Amino acid sequence: MTPSRREFLGGITAAIATTAIDARSDDGVDALRSFLRPHLVQRETIERFLDERERVWAKFDPELGYLLRNSFMRDGVDGCHTLARYEQTGQRTQVNFPDQPCRINSYGDSFTQGHQVSDGETWQEILAAHFCEPFRNYGVGGFGVYQAYRRLLRIEATPQGAPFIVFNIWGDDHLRSVYAWRWLAFPDNVLDSMAGAMFHANPWVHARLDEGGALVERPSLCPTEESLFRLCDEDFLVESFRDDEIVHLLVSQRTGKILDPRVLERAAVKCGAAMPVQGSSGGISGGATRVLHAYAIKVGLAVMLRLRDYCAENGKQLLVLLSYPVGAVWHACSRSPATDPDNVDWHPRAFQEQLADSGIRVIDTLPTHVAEYDTYKMSAKDYVDRYYIGHYTPRGNHFFAYAVKDPIREWLTPPPPAYRDDGEPLLRFRGYLPG
Repeated sequence: MTPSRREFLGGITAAIATTAIDARSDDGVDALRSFLRPHLVQRETIERFLDERERVWAKFDPELGYLLRNSFMRDGVDGCHTLARYEQTGQRTQVNFPDQPCRINSYGDSFTQGHQVSDGETWQEILAAHFCEPFRNYGVGGFGVYQAYRRLLRIEATPQGAPFIVFNIWGDDHLRSVYAWRWLAFPDNVLDSMAGAMFHANPWVHARLDEGGALVERPSLCPTEESLFRLCDEDFLVESFRDDEIVHLLVSQRTGKILDPRVLERAAVKCGAAMPVQGSSGGISGGATRVLHAYAIKVGLAVMLRLRDYCAENGKQLLVLLSYPVGAVWHACSRSPATDPDNVDWHPRAFQEQLADSGIRVIDTLPTHVAEYDTYKMSAKDYVDRYYIGHYTPRGNHFFAYAVKDPIREWLTPPPPAYRDDGEPLLRFRGYLPG
C-alpha cells in the first residue's frame, strides 16, 4: 500500500530531527562535495579512454556512454587470458554459423556479453552450436535495462535486426538504468582499479520517473568527447547533482545522512516506497536502499513494457531471461531467510508477475540453479565456485545455456535446424557443409 502524504511528512519530521542537512546550505554543499570528491576523474584517465591507440576495454559513445573494444585480458578461469572481439556491425564475434542468416539477437549487460570468457565460450555460442544456427550477442558489460533497451532500438533499426529478441536482465541492471553517472555508485575503494584499462561507466542516457510515476527518458550529462572532461570539475558535479534524487539516495545509503528530505520524499512518492527515517529497519541507509530498489524496479518494468510494445509494433517476438550474481545463487541454495540484509531480491516476484501478466515471456534461471544444487552433496559455496569467477566461467555459461535451451527451442518458430523433423534425409549438406 502506498503511504499517505501525512505518513511521509511524519517520517520527514523524524528524519529532520537527527539526520537532515539543508542541501542548499554551506553544510549541505560540503556534504555533497565530500561524497562526490573521491569520484572526480583524472584528465589522464579520460585522455586514455578517448585514445584509439590505447589498449583499453571501452570506447566512447555519445548516447550509450561507451561500447566495447577488442580485448585480450588476463581475467579468465585458472588465470587465463580471454579474447573478446567485436564485429563492425556491433555484435560479439560469431564463431558458429557466421555465414548463415540470423533470426535471434540478444541484449543485456556483461552476463549477456560473456565477460571473462573467450569468443566461442558464451552461452549464445553454446546454443548456436547446439541449435545449428547463429545467435547474435549485443551484450555490453555495465549496461542497465534502459541502456540495453536503447542499444536494441539502435541495432533493430538496421539490417542486423532480427525477429526474435532475447533480453537478459541480471542483478542490479534495474539500478543502472536510473544512474545518470554509474561511476557514483562504485565504492571509493574500487575507483582506482576502474580508472585504468577498464575505465567505463561514464555518463549515458538514463531513465527516471516523473511526478506521476511515469517513465521519463533523460539525455547523457556528457554527450561529447570534450564534455567528458567536465567530470574532472568538482563544481560541475555539485551543480549537476545538487537536486538529483538518485544521488541523494546514494548519499543516504552510503552515509546514513539525508541531504534534503524533500528530494527523498519526491523519490519515495514516485515509486510508492516508505520514506527512509531514523529508527526504521536498517535506519536511513537501509531505507534509502529500499527506496532506490523500488524506484529502479518500477523503471525497469516500464522499460520492459515499452520494449513489449515496440516488439509488437514491429513484428518481433520477445523473451526475457533473468540471471543472477553469485551471492544471489549462494543465498538461494543456502535457503537464506528473506530478512537477511545480504540476501537481495534482485528480481522480485511482483516484478516477474507483472511481466507475465503483461504478456511477456520470462525465464527465471535461479530455480534451475537451486534444483541442480539439490542433487549434489556439497556446500553452497563449493557449488557456486563451480560456475562463477565474478561472471560465469565457461562451465557457468554452459549451465546457463542449457537452463534456457528448452524454453528458447519451444519459443522459436520454426524450430532450430537441429530440432526440425520435416522428412528431409538424415544427412544434409546444403547450407551447412561445403561441397
